[in-house]
Amino acid sequence: MALISEPISLPIKKKNWMDDFKRIVFCGSHDFAVSPLEELINSQRYKPLAVITQPDRPAGRNLKLKPTPVKELALKHNLKVYQPQDINSADTVELLKAFNPDFIVVIAYGLKVKKAVRDTAIYGAVNLHPSLLPELRGAAPVPFALFNGMTNTGLTIFELSAKMDAGAIYRQQPCYIFPTENATELLERLSYIGSRMLVRFLDDFFANPRQPIPQDEQKATYCRKLDKDDLLINWNKTALEISNQIRALALSPGAFTLHRDKQLKILNADIIERTSDLHPGSIVSLLKNTGFMIQAQEKQLLIRTVQPAGKQAMSAWAYHLGARLEIGEKFGQS
Repeated sequence: MALISEPISLPIKKKNWMDDFKRIVFCGSHDFAVSPLEELINSQRYKPLAVITQPDRPAGRNLKLKPTPVKELALKHNLKVYQPQDINSADTVELLKAFNPDFIVVIAYGLKVKKAVRDTAIYGAVNLHPSLLPELRGAAPVPFALFNGMTNTGLTIFELSAKMDAGAIYRQQPCYIFPTENATELLERLSYIGSRMLVRFLDDFFANPRQPIPQDEQKATYCRKLDKDDLLINWNKTALEISNQIRALALSPGAFTLHRDKQLKILNADIIERTSDLHPGSIVSLLKNTGFMIQAQEKQLLIRTVQPAGKQAMSAWAYHLGARLEIGEKFGQS
């Protein structure tokens, strides 16, 4: 749904604007930015003049330098790629000025984009954010939407400003959260929806440019970065709280419990409307070819998919066959 806002004047407006190539610079790094970049490339008129992404980082056991997903896609399409250590440096600002962009599109770049960079574009910089701002401003809106048990979220295209996620809004679109959807699935779906939303925004803006609408600061909520304490499952919590935690962290970084003093990630689990006399964290039953049941505070969780430390994800039943789980055995701190 597009917000209603006040028209503004374009410096130059051509009759054949739909066929006119627009000067876009794209800044992004993480998976969420891949689908929007691909949509811009496929649109032709918004194909970026350049892509700015974070530098390659060491990854894996061998710490081999790994490019960002955005860089991989950009190189596949022969786009110019720049990886400054500091996007706000004087050199990067001069580089952007030379491109004279209409818009800088910033999606999941991972670093603050300051005024000097934003001002190099005629219409400034816009961001695609996976929440309905001013709700869930911050670094991890999708995980915390699931942590909080929300059934609806959305997407916002807004004007970047000095304050994080506080810029005026151009367009928003609500999105339903499916009951079993995890963070990886939800973020992928929002990225797909957002990619088309971004192109529609650009089409509408250049056809009938409007001023964005300021956010209502009194309605702002915030989410922080995830930390290690968010990952450890406390079996004394309710089954719903644990289920939300598992969904919020799957598939990565993953909510984990301790089993025989080793970490075991729980990637998929269902709430079961039953209880037992066993302590929370205890194995209540084993379901052949399916998984195993663990007692929570008041109900039980059917564990379907796990990932042992240093191994690939596997079915909970396959894990049981190797670990030889026993009824009454307890997960968590020993």
